[in-house]
Amino acid sequence: SGARSGVWIRAFWPMRCSRVTSLRFEGSLLIMLSASAVALDLTHVSWRNESGALQYFYDDTRISPWHDIPFTLGSDESGTMLLSFVCEIPLLSREKVEIHKSLPFNPLQQDVHKNGSLRTYVYSSSIVNYGAIPQTWEDPARPDADTGLGGDNDPIDVLQLNEAPCKRGAIQRVRVLGALALIDSGETDWKLLVVDVDDAAAPPWRDVTDIPTARVEKIREWFRVYKTAEGKPLNEYGLGGRAVDAEHALSVAKVTHEHWVEVRQGDISCDFNGIPCWLGYSHSLPHDEL
Repeated sequence: SGARSGVWIRAFWPMRCSRVTSLRFEGSLLIMLSASAVALDLTHVSWRNESGALQYFYDDTRISPWHDIPFTLGSDESGTMLLSFVCEIPLLSREKVEIHKSLPFNPLQQDVHKNGSLRTYVYSSSIVNYGAIPQTWEDPARPDADTGLGGDNDPIDVLQLNEAPCKRGAIQRVRVLGALALIDSGETDWKLLVVDVDDAAAPPWRDVTDIPTARVEKIREWFRVYKTAEGKPLNEYGLGGRAVDAEHALSVAKVTHEHWVEVRQGDISCDFNGIPCWLGYSHSLPHDEL
């Protein structure tokens, strides 16, 4: 098991069957943190392996890493918004683990091929700490403003660039530096470039221009070619492969947060292989009864 140490944020604590009005969850988490909100202590968040899936808990209460961990974890010393990062694939590992959208409480679980075999990176081990931002979703039905293509039906992906491998399941406060507009099988699959601000060895980068050019080029090329090792075509990039800056990348992340809010409100639907996404309440109940 694991837990994040030494971090407090102020946020609305998640409740099962929460109701949404406009962009505000009653009894749940918000992108804008309220001074009247209760304190959420991330040292109370833990995760443990249960039958091959990483399940999350707040003390003894089971929670969802997708819906119950907040989108934002406050700001850094300069006022820049920090986001939550869930570590799925640590640096130098190969197992393709991700937040499972349709299982109850959305545990982290290794993805499988159509034949049921476990997915791993065949091309090489991961060259970054890979994961996702909670409370986000790239809508397949909504063309992205930069690529003109719908999203990949997942929480937005994150490439965390610290030198040390993250611990699978860990929740970190990260600063967004930029992003790459990957296009995978005709779908928009943004990759946010971030650093863990609570790592004492973290580089002092604040924008994509601070990242060594060779590092960005290596990442860009890896995600362009890695699926060819499985007999799949090359991935492509929107914007000519240009990495956008921190401001642009953060605006992209906020849009995916808004899409997640609309899913939770019931304005749009989400499914995974024909199974409804698990949203923290019964799919059989009308929303006005929740």
